[in-house]
Amino acid sequence: MKKARLTILALACLAVEFAAVAIAADVPSLAKSPFNRKQARESQQQWAKQIGKELVYTNSIGMKLALLPPGEFTMGRTEEQLDELLKVIDADPEMKKNRGGQITWSMLMMPAHRVRLTKPFYMGTTEVTVAQFRAFAEASGYQTEAEQGLNAGVPYKGGRPISTWRKPMAWRTNYTQADDEPVIHLCWNDCVAFCEWLSEKEGVQYGLPTEAEWEYACRAGTATPWSFGGYEDAERLGRQHAVWSDTVQKFDVPQRVAQRQPNAFGLYDMHGNMWEYVADWWHRYSYKESPLNDPTGPAVQSEKNDQRRIIRGSSFDWGRWGGDSAYRMRITQRSNQHPHMSFRVAMRIKDVQGVPAAVDLDEERRQKPRDPGADSPEVVAALKAGTEQVPSGGEKLPKELAIELSDGAKMQFVLIPAGSFAMGSADGDRDERPRHRVVISKPFYMARHEVTQSQWEALMGKHPYLAELTAGGDHEMSGPTKAMNMLSWNDCQKFVAALQEKVAVSLRKTKPHRAGRDGYFALPTEAQWEYACRAGSTTEFHFGKDESQLGEYAFYQGNMNWPGQPGFRGKAFYHDVAQKKPNAFGLYDMHGGVWEWCADRYDADYYFDSPLVDPTGPAQGRFRVLRGGSWFRYAKYARSSYRKFFHPESDGDGVTAYINDFGCRVAINLPATEKTQP
Repeated sequence: MKKARLTILALACLAVEFAAVAIAADVPSLAKSPFNRKQARESQQQWAKQIGKELVYTNSIGMKLALLPPGEFTMGRTEEQLDELLKVIDADPEMKKNRGGQITWSMLMMPAHRVRLTKPFYMGTTEVTVAQFRAFAEASGYQTEAEQGLNAGVPYKGGRPISTWRKPMAWRTNYTQADDEPVIHLCWNDCVAFCEWLSEKEGVQYGLPTEAEWEYACRAGTATPWSFGGYEDAERLGRQHAVWSDTVQKFDVPQRVAQRQPNAFGLYDMHGNMWEYVADWWHRYSYKESPLNDPTGPAVQSEKNDQRRIIRGSSFDWGRWGGDSAYRMRITQRSNQHPHMSFRVAMRIKDVQGVPAAVDLDEERRQKPRDPGADSPEVVAALKAGTEQVPSGGEKLPKELAIELSDGAKMQFVLIPAGSFAMGSADGDRDERPRHRVVISKPFYMARHEVTQSQWEALMGKHPYLAELTAGGDHEMSGPTKAMNMLSWNDCQKFVAALQEKVAVSLRKTKPHRAGRDGYFALPTEAQWEYACRAGSTTEFHFGKDESQLGEYAFYQGNMNWPGQPGFRGKAFYHDVAQKKPNAFGLYDMHGGVWEWCADRYDADYYFDSPLVDPTGPAQGRFRVLRGGSWFRYAKYARSSYRKFFHPESDGDGVTAYINDFGCRVAINLPATEKTQP
């Protein structure tokens, strides 16, 4: 169904775009990736002729800029590229030690998404050099923040001499830079000041490139991880195209610009030598909502208000694994003591005609709810058919169940009645739309709270992560009634399988159903989870829409003790389950706590064609869905309809043990042959 829908939409989009291009028949064609070096050059030449500009422009301070044509490309790391990367990692014992970290960081470059840049623009062929920055400083009298004695916006208090672009790497004896080396020890504000001066000087618009412009320029028509090839080519060809450190070449200082081969657009050092600032604010989830045409990144900084910007391209002192076209990092906007930070400029062309904006026909569909109404004939019929599959046997299903595990550990479950609800949000992210009616046709049981550490240990033994934390004694992240907060989707499936094997047999006195959606124990489907979370509500949270009340129902960033919070005690406080108010079904911590894995695969567009009755998610896909937000994340992610996706091997989206925040809660499905009482 999805392939058919995509084919129809693709044909429709092509028809609309063809018609739009036909109106402007005198405009050169769009540079649509993938394209080769020859095609890149031809497109650049055609657009230079079209707008009456030079292919390579040399400005008043000797900076060369190449004209880039309007283009379309896939931005970010694709699922296939992640698969390829994991194969490389698995073949290298050293890289394999950080396999989880590579997966987690890759998720910040995903989902890969289509981007169209509708107008031609110029991009500096190299990073801004020492000589070019000196021209600015001497003409304007500008002093960088480092020269003012500031780092990160406050007086420098480092243990070694402060470094400036005039005295780079001050800790090195007699170190100087050549004029044609990239300027360093600048913060983002300094780079913007340079662009503003150059704009005023020349009467044109200079600026830092957007992240989309940077990646388009870096890829230069390629769809491979690097502009010169794939993972198999990185070591063989990397030294011809990039300045990075590996087993053969080691760099501890920046290198002269333009000493390696340029990419197909004629740009040098897009891979390696220096991390390069771009214009965009950093936000870890920005790719979920990135617009199709000319994206400029989030309108405001992330919820942490830490003023972090995006940097691209890797540097001389990094290995190749941080330097592919999709790789993104973040840095505090006013940080300047790193020796591997620089920038290149983009120049926008005034009053230039580009190509028509791409058409996203799905956007209109997202705005139209699919809700036949709770009392519609099809909803009533589906509920009747579903509940008839659960024979009453003359007895009612118990409203609560207490399942014995071992060593005194129990799991408490609450009966969730059959019903229907409007799933998604008309005001949420794109993957929460369209809002659509869903029927949960049969009652099921949902665990009263997330799986705790004692429940896990009763079936699975001590988790290695917790064993390491408690090796020296008690640890604040450990405790029998604290939620398991370091579980991958695969881990959760193993726990469900253990419940099937060790508990379901004794409960039912018969062979267990296979673990999964039709099993006795299972991870809830995404629809079951949201239905149970909402508990009859239609607002953003199960208690209403007033975000200020969230602290009464959830552990989340707004009421947790963690680094950066007022009154931080030096250690993060990790909560016990079921300490806040429950929802109307009697379920605790549906908002906040830990992200909870669902059974479903993730597809951002699944809601377009999701079935009315008991949807179970897409049939294919590498990633799985998480719901509910976490103790480390903000209120917006704790909303009933918010959808997060992640790789099933990952156990958290942070980089330290304190930020492991993936867990789960278990559901009990009732097959048609189920007795009323276990």
